[in-house]
Amino acid sequence: MWLAVACERPEVVTPSPTVEAPPAAASPLKEKKPLTGRTRWLRSLAGAGRERAAGLAHDSHGNVVLALNSEDAVADLFGPLLVPGSGTPVSQRFGVAKYGTGGERMWSSSLPGSAEAVTVSSRGHVFVAGRNPEGADLGAGPLPAGRFLLKLGRDGDFLWARSLGALGVSPDFVLRRVEADLLGNVVLAGTLPDAKVGGVPALVKVDAKGGYLWTYAHEEPGEASGVAADPEGHLYVTGLLHPPRSPVTLDSQPFLVKLDARGRLQWEQRLDTGAGGAAGVAVHGNRVVMTGAFSASLTFGEQTHVVEPGGSKAFVAAFDREGTPRWLRTFGFEGLDLATDEDDGVTVVGRYAHGDDLGTGPVVGAPGGALNLFLVKLDRVEGALRWARGFPMAQSGDGGSSVERLFVSSSRKGASALLGARLSAMDFGTGRLSEPEGGGQELFLGGFEP
Repeated sequence: MWLAVACERPEVVTPSPTVEAPPAAASPLKEKKPLTGRTRWLRSLAGAGRERAAGLAHDSHGNVVLALNSEDAVADLFGPLLVPGSGTPVSQRFGVAKYGTGGERMWSSSLPGSAEAVTVSSRGHVFVAGRNPEGADLGAGPLPAGRFLLKLGRDGDFLWARSLGALGVSPDFVLRRVEADLLGNVVLAGTLPDAKVGGVPALVKVDAKGGYLWTYAHEEPGEASGVAADPEGHLYVTGLLHPPRSPVTLDSQPFLVKLDARGRLQWEQRLDTGAGGAAGVAVHGNRVVMTGAFSASLTFGEQTHVVEPGGSKAFVAAFDREGTPRWLRTFGFEGLDLATDEDDGVTVVGRYAHGDDLGTGPVVGAPGGALNLFLVKLDRVEGALRWARGFPMAQSGDGGSSVERLFVSSSRKGASALLGARLSAMDFGTGRLSEPEGGGQELFLGGFEP
């Protein structure tokens, strides 16, 4: 009953008049602090090499957990975060760290292997999925080479580690996301190899103790890039499909699939475009939202969104939990991740080109590319804009590009955190950061007001 009321509740939200100066007053229907997106704090995660972000998630208390990879030492304001392995050659290492609501580091752990995704359960347990070398010890003895699932406690203490290969998961499974449901079960999303079509979007589900439950594989070629669980344990999977080219030529299509807790298909939706893909999905109340990009015209409902030749647009599309299309918004160049909160907010991170419209008019960015970062907040019910911020970023001197992953996560109350790599000097609202050293890029973690 609460979900139905939340879905139908009217919303009136005043959009931000400018990107640099978010609104000073919230909707008159809400007696709350202003929704601004102001930067609360920023942490540089610096090293001598090319650090890579692997995942980001909030716990129920508003703390944030991240995972990152590097072959060299990484440090933040509080000291060493990732310590490189010993021996020759130097092995890949990953770091897991937890930060409080003010950006203070609470704990960190440095382990052998490579992290690929991270999530936090409703009880505060941390799950990290990744790939490890032969004999890597994550806390309970050597593991065989391949992919692993690691469970840590609220304070970073080791609980257990499982070899996915020992559970029967293909060693060629390409991992993109991990999600925990309210029962503590864990779902891994990615791409499974298929002898006939190459690779298919897939999910692997294990229980709270790391025991194998089931695998879901789509029938068509493509890849899964995001997964979200609702309170009933239903799962929503997004990514892209490569449909047959006849009779209509289609490159790729963003898709959204709903599965029940046992992995049985409930419904599927595809966005009507010949070239596009989705990067992330989230669910709250009676809205399932997905983000990504399209480079050919896209039709949603009765409206067609056109893209200039050679161009791209970010999208956020919303459906209800029965699969009915609700709304779609386009802005910027590409959407890379999104998160929902209990204040009916949808926070989206992505990239934009100089002069793109994020909903408030043309936005200043570094010219000559589309690496600039945006952070946009929408209302989940109807998609109304709450605020938008743009952060100009230029191409790096060593050719670094947009292949680096970006992650956004939201607390229950709507505060957001952003994890990614910057390739140039940037200002997130806390002062100008100098050019990255070492590998031509530097990771950052930022906290933002609701």
